[in-house]
Amino acid sequence: MQTILGVDFSGAALAGLKIWIARATVEDGVLRVHELQRAADLPNSGPAREKAMPALVESICGFAAPVCGFDFPFSLTHDAIGDTWLRWLQNEVAPCADADAFRAKFTDVRRRCDVQAKTPFSPLNLRLYRQTFHGLRDVLWPLVQRGAQVLPMQEAAHGAMWLLEICPASLLKREKLYLSYKGKSAAQRTNRELIWNAMRERAPFAASVEIENLALNDCEGDALDAVLAAVCVQRALQTPEKLRARDEVEGREGRVYF
Repeated sequence: MQTILGVDFSGAALAGLKIWIARATVEDGVLRVHELQRAADLPNSGPAREKAMPALVESICGFAAPVCGFDFPFSLTHDAIGDTWLRWLQNEVAPCADADAFRAKFTDVRRRCDVQAKTPFSPLNLRLYRQTFHGLRDVLWPLVQRGAQVLPMQEAAHGAMWLLEICPASLLKREKLYLSYKGKSAAQRTNRELIWNAMRERAPFAASVEIENLALNDCEGDALDAVLAAVCVQRALQTPEKLRARDEVEGREGRVYF
């Protein structure tokens, strides 16, 4: 059974406390979530971004050819990318010293895939650019160096690790479940339950009571988003033709799977 990893990502200084990882497999058409944990709880990890990112990479590499969904932008607009996405990642992103230097190099413009998926923010939005940068430099680039393939910019070769950009917000918008669910109020807790129960039937997915409680009790919504990220991955795998770039723009900008 192929391992599916749904990662709710963060570029915050204490990213280890914000990043959640859902590990799942598909059995008889049902997404079975086996584990849900913070990045800070991974081996050799911790709350600090500098420890959590390498630990996340090592954890992912411990699985045999997993399919991973991350909720951060994998690219900028095709004009900013230039020749090829891989060269842009290697030459323009990897050498950047920090997120502010990265943001200063480019113009904040929504990608075509942002418009199509109705993502909440553009990649360089003030609320997102650190997440974009640290996801690209500290997670995608190390994984690509170790043989991972980023879809649809790269070929979905059999037996390789696949990385997909996903967006729980886009999923919830499509399912008409885009509710206020991140917060400590009773109403927001109720909305997390509503989303969980509705998506459990529609996806469908299954999880233990312990995992359900983790997802619903995390008032910031990150644990729930990790499970939704895994749902996005499963849905992407159901339509293999979407794993290939449709045109030159998608070959550089990519696609948001939801």
